[in-house]
Amino acid sequence: MKNHWQLKNEQEINGVIEKAKQTFPFLQDDQLIQHRAQLFKALGDETRLRIVGMLTHSDLCVCEITAALQLPPSTVTHHLKLLERGNVVSVYKQGKFTIYQLNQEVVMPLMEERRDVHV
Repeated sequence: MKNHWQLKNEQEINGVIEKAKQTFPFLQDDQLIQHRAQLFKALGDETRLRIVGMLTHSDLCVCEITAALQLPPSTVTHHLKLLERGNVVSVYKQGKFTIYQLNQEVVMPLMEERRDVHV
């Protein structure tokens, strides 16, 4: 273990950047970085995680989510818009209802609990 931190030079930093891009290929494309950031922003809130949990089991309309969470419709709608921007949910109309559906293939790999990792 080192006793003091030694700053990396520019070449070493560039090497770190290249390794990061190899590990996470999305880092090579600004648009992909933006999409990934929106995904994590969407999942980075307790209320939105509750909504995701509910949508794991059933498609729901705003009024059902509002009733379940006991929040104002405007608050729920705000959270759902962020989830939609992050590609966490998709939306479809059924009559007068706007229905929200979880994008399982995007979300479930991130949400499944790993018992060997403690946060």
